Order: sequence, then structure tokens, then C-alpha cells
Amino acid sequence: MKNILLLISAIVLCSITACNKDNIPGAGSNTIIGKWRWVKSVGGIGGSTSTPQSSGYTARYEFNADSSFQSFQDNKLLIEAKFRTTKNFKVSSTQTVDALLISGPTLDTRPVAYLIRNDSLYMYDIYIADGYNETYVRTK
Repeated sequence: MKNILLLISAIVLCSITACNKDNIPGAGSNTIIGKWRWVKSVGGIGGSTSTPQSSGYTARYEFNADSSFQSFQDNKLLIEAKFRTTKNFKVSSTQTVDALLISGPTLDTRPVAYLIRNDSLYMYDIYIADGYNETYVRTK
């Protein structure tokens, strides 16, 4: 009886862990694909901090599996473009970062470094010493 219960438990456990939810990134995923809500930006010459509360608006980014990108402010679409990521982008002879480049017909962007940790996306300027660091959190 004990062996049968153990076998049934193992089968149930395997069935639960084998479920596929349409390749939606889950908690702790390190892929940039998904929807990201802006939390704060820090930087500039004065080292100022901006948040949705202090700025009076919300913002979000959406990175799609087809390499399309959308930027929204207060749920209004601002930018549609394409994006690409580059692992180990060489910043200097001793430093590499994971880089993100968003490009479109009206955009002339420089790559930014990005890091994903525990459903948070951190982006920072690579070539601007007093540039901004931005923090986003993954939304469902």
C-alpha cells in the first residue's frame, strides 16, 4: 500500500511539473520577452530619482518573441520598433555586458546594458557616464 501511494504521488508530481503554459515566462525567468512596468529611473547630472508617483505617469515596455517592441505611457502607445539583444557586448577591453538595442524608423538609439534578476529588469546607459539607470518589474 505504501509503495502504491508513493508511485501515485510520483506520477502526480511529474504530471504537474511537466505542464506547459504556452511558453509564458514564469517567476524568475531570465528572458526579456514579456511586459515590464516602470518602477524608477535614477541618474543624470544631479543624480535625480523619478518614479511613477513623482513623475505623474505610468510606463511599460513590451518585448515580444517576434523581436517587436512597444513602449507605453499611461497605456498610450508611444513607440513601436524592433529590438535585439547581444550577450557579452564588448564595452571596453576588460568589460562586457548584455546589451539591448531598440531600433525603428524614427529612432537612433545607442545600446543599453540590461540585467534581469528575480523578475526585475535593470537597464543602464553604457556610454554616458551620468546616464540613467532604469528599473522595471515583470507583469503578468
